[in-house]
Amino acid sequence: MRIVVVIPTYNERVNTEKMIDTLAGVFSQIKNHEMNLLYVDGNSPDGTGDAVKKKQEQYKWLHLVVETKKEGLGMAYAKGMQYAMDQLKADYIMEFDGDFQHRPQDLPLLVREIDNNYDYIIGSRYIPGGSIPSEWGFDRKLLSVVGNLVARTLLILPHVHDVTTGFKLARVKGFMDQFDFSTLLSKSFAYKVHLLFYMVNKGARVKEVPIRFMARTSGESKIIKNEMKETLRVIFLLQLHNPKIQKFFKFGVVGFLGYIVNAGFLYLFTKLNFPGWGAWGLSTELAILSNFTWNNLWTFKDQQIMGLGQILWKLIQFNLTSVGGLVIQVVVGVATDRLFGPGYRQIVLPLSIGFLVMPYNYLMYTLVIWRKKASNPK
Repeated sequence: MRIVVVIPTYNERVNTEKMIDTLAGVFSQIKNHEMNLLYVDGNSPDGTGDAVKKKQEQYKWLHLVVETKKEGLGMAYAKGMQYAMDQLKADYIMEFDGDFQHRPQDLPLLVREIDNNYDYIIGSRYIPGGSIPSEWGFDRKLLSVVGNLVARTLLILPHVHDVTTGFKLARVKGFMDQFDFSTLLSKSFAYKVHLLFYMVNKGARVKEVPIRFMARTSGESKIIKNEMKETLRVIFLLQLHNPKIQKFFKFGVVGFLGYIVNAGFLYLFTKLNFPGWGAWGLSTELAILSNFTWNNLWTFKDQQIMGLGQILWKLIQFNLTSVGGLVIQVVVGVATDRLFGPGYRQIVLPLSIGFLVMPYNYLMYTLVIWRKKASNPK
């Protein structure tokens, strides 16, 4: 495989000269892949680009792109990755920091996972064996850990432990070559969140490799004061257009409508002095019918159930799978009736639906009622 390591830089002549020589030694240890190094220089006034050009006389695998203007870390990576694919014919592209916060000796640890057929290999600080700098103060450590956890939670990626790392190796064919860099949501730090989200949702086989993230010892700091705000902005935009999130939102709206139906009839049946089991059971069944109709017409429109016979069969399945929700709601309702009295029903109802019934129903609907058919193998 031809691997291109992309390093954006600006005013880092000393670090750059040292890094190139260090990586030369690391590259010589990698025998079964062709290693290339691409610097993307932001037209540094300190002569960083000239230093790379001089080193090119010594190393044939060293390449340089000079930006006409400095547009941010994300744009520098976008230009470098596009160049790596178009001009250098890369099979894999690595994101790497040129200031020694990423240890060059960790680079082969990621590269060797290519042989295990992984598409996206992540240098992770937050799995066993990984770490953040001990030199950091408590506030910065807390910001790093909590910021990553918040991003990981909002992206709904429980299986990826480090979503804000800048040390990654991505397969080109079928993945990076299909990404439209003009759609990149951040020109700065948060570009990495967008690319990670894209790769995971594209179906990449992901592997995390523990790395030690080092404290920066020299050069101009790249820490962006607003990086957390920028990351949250990108996550919001990603999830706003995420079909899974949109579907869950529709499910929630339909569920709320079902709640209105449930609450209205529960109030009516209570006024009519229906027994507890009858009031809870009948109002819940009417809500189930409402939920089935609107979920079929709207939430799961792309998998809509058609035909009278199929609708009746699925309605029976819907009721059967909803028995769990019915049981949950009736048990909770009757129990709280005995503990607190019928006067608390309108408080118990939304709590039981929101925290117990809705998660159960969404799982059943996606796994049973509107389950996607597996595509036939070619």
